[in-house]
Amino acid sequence: MSQNVQPVPKSGSKNLLIVLLVVIVLAIVGVTAYLLLGSGPSLIGGNLLGGGEVPQAQFVVGMNKLVLRPQDFSVAYNIVPGGNLNMSNAQLSNNLGAAFGKPFILNTGRVDGWDLAMERVNPDDFAPEYIRSRVEIYQDASGAADSLSEDWFWAYQLEERAPDQFLDKSCNVGTDCVTFMYTEVKPGSGSIVERYDTALRYKNVTVWVMIKGQQGEVSEDLVLNYAQMVLDKVKTVQ
Repeated sequence: MSQNVQPVPKSGSKNLLIVLLVVIVLAIVGVTAYLLLGSGPSLIGGNLLGGGEVPQAQFVVGMNKLVLRPQDFSVAYNIVPGGNLNMSNAQLSNNLGAAFGKPFILNTGRVDGWDLAMERVNPDDFAPEYIRSRVEIYQDASGAADSLSEDWFWAYQLEERAPDQFLDKSCNVGTDCVTFMYTEVKPGSGSIVERYDTALRYKNVTVWVMIKGQQGEVSEDLVLNYAQMVLDKVKTVQ
């Protein structure tokens, strides 16, 4: 007696395929969320804040070596008297003025910093007359980014220190980079003195470099090169 054989429904294989596709999509979504919110970079305020931070303890111990120093240059420089100092929060607040300095520190989570100023030894050398650099560390990367924003960076906020010009050239050194300049007439000689500043962020650290000299001795490219030198030092802190 023959037995009726019922055809196997084909819908089962289709359902299995749908389930596999759903699992793959969920896995992709999960990995993407992990990279954005976990170990990978996160987006805060439109700025890419890289994963990981520069450790505060190691930074503070050696931050006096991270700024530009005379031995970094082939041209001879001397450190300005009193120009090599721990730019603590108290010192910074005094420098910026308590009305701006204290709110700045509280709102950005600044921890500490170091500042060093140098002047050229030989006036005949074709190099900046004056170089100043500062490194600062913050509790986290978002605070460091805030410190360079238009809401808090001193070049935007302090009218008496407003630059003559914010420069349009793309600043590709670090993150949240801003470059600006000032001009003045040198007393006595009447020659034009130019000053270029660059401020940038790397993770939870900011770098500020300023150079000053007669026209032709300083430039935007030069201050960016010096800022890169400081950034390269900061990146060695583990």
